[in-house]
Amino acid sequence: MGSLENLHKDEDIPWFVCGDFNEIMYDFEKKKGGLLRDERRMRMFRKALKFCQLIDVGYSGRWFTWEKGNLPETNIQERLDRGVANENWISMFPEVKVQHLVHSFSDHCPLLIDTNKEDKRRTKSRSKFEAWWILEDSFVDEAKHIWKTASGEFLKKLEILKRGLENWARQIRRNKKWKKEILIAKLSKLIEAERDHINLAEMIDTKIQLNFEIKKEERYWEQKAKLNWLKLGDRNTYFFHSQATQRRKKNLINKLQNDSGWETKDLQEME
Repeated sequence: MGSLENLHKDEDIPWFVCGDFNEIMYDFEKKKGGLLRDERRMRMFRKALKFCQLIDVGYSGRWFTWEKGNLPETNIQERLDRGVANENWISMFPEVKVQHLVHSFSDHCPLLIDTNKEDKRRTKSRSKFEAWWILEDSFVDEAKHIWKTASGEFLKKLEILKRGLENWARQIRRNKKWKKEILIAKLSKLIEAERDHINLAEMIDTKIQLNFEIKKEERYWEQKAKLNWLKLGDRNTYFFHSQATQRRKKNLINKLQNDSGWETKDLQEME
């Protein structure tokens, strides 16, 4: 824990540390097999946190963050990952929440850090054409059907088309999400249940199915972004999502430089 203590420079600076500490604070944070945890190492971990004035901010979800072993007799569960912060940081984010998420790839579960307050007001989004609609096979037929069955003047038919496509898009999104959400819910129940041969076999099968759905989602966003970087970049849906939403910026010219090396951002001068 010396590296953590070395990072502790100024107690007045707000400080939050989150991730895999590869150690538990107390023996009740470990369940079942494996070697017994060294009490001396746990004591050193607690001492290091106290020296750095870091406090465990708690969590929601299942109690453990790491699991190993596909057989009941070799299965181990421990809370190796956590979020800790000093009082200055906690005073800035008193509503902080750490959630242990369901995972299917790693033996560690991801931690979701939420610093927002509970009172989140939704703002009504403006209606707009979504670029991903045209990637759906049913889009053209749906648009033609709505337009053909709509009655009234041109502007009224446009309004009917807009509402119809919005309803269609919501249904498409629900269909894409429902299977993934069902698998996540099933995996959550399996994780909370007692480990036995049937439980572990079902958990492995559910993880495989969930991984398949996640891969399909990645390919979906990859197609939207018109990229082929899945094997070169991070396997991260957010990466492809951000690329898809920012494609309009790729041809933007912010400034120009003439032969003398003089730069300008003035639109009239650049023209």
